[in-house]
Amino acid sequence: MLARNRRVPTLAAAMALGVATAAGSAAVGATPAVATPAVAGAAAPFTMTATPQVTTLPNGDRVVVTGSGPSAATEVLGPDGRTVPATRFAPDPHHAYVIPDSVVSSTSPFVASRYQIPALTTGTTPAVVPHYAMGILQVNGVGLDGAAAQGLTYLADVDDVNRWNAPLQLINGVARVAVPAGHYNVVTEFSSYDPATNLLKTYDVTQLGVTVGTTGTTTVTADQRTATSQVRVTTPRPADLQTSYLFLKSTDANGDFSFLLPSNAGPAATYVNPTAKARFGTFSYQMAGWSGTSPAGTADPYRYDVMFPAADHIDADQSYKVDPSTLTTVHNTFVSDPDNTTHTGLFMTGPFVPLFGSLNAGGTVTSPGSLTEYVSAASGLNWGRTVATDFPSSNGGPGLALLNMRAEDLPYAGHTDTWRTWGRGPLTPQVGQYKSSTFCRTCADGGTVDLALNMFQDSSPDTEGAPQGPIGIHFTAYRDGDEVFSQDNVYGAELTGQAQTPGTYRLVYDEDLSRLPISQSTVSHTDITVPYTPTPNPKWTLPSDDSCYAQAGGATPCSILPVLNLNYQLADDSTNTTHGPLTVLNLNVGHQSYEGAGSQAAVTGATVSVSFDKGATWTAVTVIPAGSGHYVAMWPTSGAKGSTPWLKVTASDALGGSITQTVDNAYTIG
Repeated sequence: MLARNRRVPTLAAAMALGVATAAGSAAVGATPAVATPAVAGAAAPFTMTATPQVTTLPNGDRVVVTGSGPSAATEVLGPDGRTVPATRFAPDPHHAYVIPDSVVSSTSPFVASRYQIPALTTGTTPAVVPHYAMGILQVNGVGLDGAAAQGLTYLADVDDVNRWNAPLQLINGVARVAVPAGHYNVVTEFSSYDPATNLLKTYDVTQLGVTVGTTGTTTVTADQRTATSQVRVTTPRPADLQTSYLFLKSTDANGDFSFLLPSNAGPAATYVNPTAKARFGTFSYQMAGWSGTSPAGTADPYRYDVMFPAADHIDADQSYKVDPSTLTTVHNTFVSDPDNTTHTGLFMTGPFVPLFGSLNAGGTVTSPGSLTEYVSAASGLNWGRTVATDFPSSNGGPGLALLNMRAEDLPYAGHTDTWRTWGRGPLTPQVGQYKSSTFCRTCADGGTVDLALNMFQDSSPDTEGAPQGPIGIHFTAYRDGDEVFSQDNVYGAELTGQAQTPGTYRLVYDEDLSRLPISQSTVSHTDITVPYTPTPNPKWTLPSDDSCYAQAGGATPCSILPVLNLNYQLADDSTNTTHGPLTVLNLNVGHQSYEGAGSQAAVTGATVSVSFDKGATWTAVTVIPAGSGHYVAMWPTSGAKGSTPWLKVTASDALGGSITQTVDNAYTIG
């Protein structure tokens, strides 16, 4: 039902998302595109999760949405580019509001519709109309001093969450509204922020099973003084609160739910009131995420990202202790472009709710550098990550991350050590290989075919990236040699009405990042052929917890197209710089996959060429097969120190698929 961020460094607005329709296709892009009229058989527009959209709220704050519909992730940015306290409220599966914390305690008139975010909304806003039996609900807010208090109330209709979808403002301590008669879970939020001490206190007062009748007025008293239980987390090593999240969920008689995900960041305090089990529908409460960082000046920085199990009530004791024997230790390494003179990056994380997305917040890290992360089990949710290894100087304004990388649903690995590198190049467009649920990049459902790539991917095949700033991209698609789509500023297309006969698709994607202040992976050209069959291999069926745009509302699961994926592992340092007389590349060639599903067709060959003169001449290098799509390429380092060679890689499979990719300035010679 709700989400709040606190003022911490964050990703500022990245690429704006553009959607365009064309005859028989719909495009998804990196910059706004003008929609052309749809024609018979054209697909409805669809969006991809890699690129954020930005909505400016009435108070001037900006909401950054990564993804589309209720499952997207959100951040709320103030004028200085840092996150501000805010509320995310989803009263039903089709609508969402984002409300800055300053509005919670404001006496200015509140117009709910101005805080409903288009990118988080998939349906029209239903009006409360007389075809429901109506009743009057009055909420009286009482503050810590016993006087009338400002705040916001969030209602969940536990008979049918779709019948009510707006928050209520307490003006002079009172909110009065006509709502459909029935049973409600009511959460009233109070907050106080002291700019002198930078201290935020939030009070969430939960009341379950409120019955609104059709006669008279139902009165609910939301007393801030009842929120006496402070939420606290104790960690094995000292850690300062960075962000904390509570997750409150109401489920109605139909199984639909609304959610409340309050979050704070330090220094902050959250208080809740003890609450018994719900009498109507269901209710759950969860410490959904707590993130704490090592004290300032720690030589080897670390952080905790922990969750705790949900309960069907709220206990009076809100003290949580982290058991070190349950934690996965993740050793994060940040590889940065040599032009990153600030040596600063961003690391953000948050709970991922499958239906409602993730709320990521965090802070700056040293880049290149490292960060040890202690992660607990996800306790019914998942973790999402957003990382930027290059965070340039803001020049007095809001900082903008250049290369935003995202990984959702990272699985919990148990009590063990794992390693992950962010930003190791070359950074290239790919389809990816994913261990946990996500959306399919290139899938088909009958005559509807999605063809898309990640704008870039680092050495981890489950990373998706979106560059920030002035870029140029162009996507072209062919069917059996005939061009069926071509457009600037998009990185994918949806084709409809496709012939249900065997054929071949070709994807040609050009990306120019040379105007960004980076020195590596500045331009790439990717040319992919992929066979298509109307009767695909059952092993290509997309798992049920992954999403597929081509499927839309259909019941038939999508099929994963056997698109080749290249994974580069250059033997270089933390600035993608090689040293010594010999350059070594470990190249893994496979196919896009989702939780193990996808093509396992044999890879039949790969070649690697290098150019030390910006593509004027190319030299084929030694490529040694090392088993099952794995190759080792080696070549003498003949370029000048500080120069940036270009790479060209080709690969093919037993199905007749192929990929050719050229990357300008792929790495640096040290």
